[in-house]
Amino acid sequence: MKIKIVSINNPHDHWVYDEIKRFLKKIGHDYKIELIEIKPDKKATNPIQKKKAEAQSVDKYIRNTFLICLDERGDSFDSINFSKKLLDLFARYPDITFLIGGADGLDDQVLAQSNLTLSLSKMTLPHQLAKIVLIEQIYRAISISKNHPYHRE
Repeated sequence: MKIKIVSINNPHDHWVYDEIKRFLKKIGHDYKIELIEIKPDKKATNPIQKKKAEAQSVDKYIRNTFLICLDERGDSFDSINFSKKLLDLFARYPDITFLIGGADGLDDQVLAQSNLTLSLSKMTLPHQLAKIVLIEQIYRAISISKNHPYHRE
């Protein structure tokens, strides 16, 4: 199983990468997770131009994959149902890509290409936290599927 997490962001603080590495280590080798960070467009003069330029930057990473765009207006799941959804997707698609947009969000054309739009929260999260929450929830979903005691109800 191959999972890509593509994000448009400036480099994070070291503590963010430490947390990401901690969860990636827990996930192990059963799932290959590739992190791709794209710097935000600095040349655009308005948010619409910026989102279009960023859409071009991510285009090569979101082709031929099951695309899940993160957006606060997307579908919300509790951890159990996210686990069920993710495991169903793992069974049907060999390549899944999560896309975290830039500070101004994702271009409408990218959102239209999305197979699923996912909300981690109704609140807007900074990239650092969104990425950690996403990876933690992927780990939690895998743990739930294996009846690992990490998730408690």
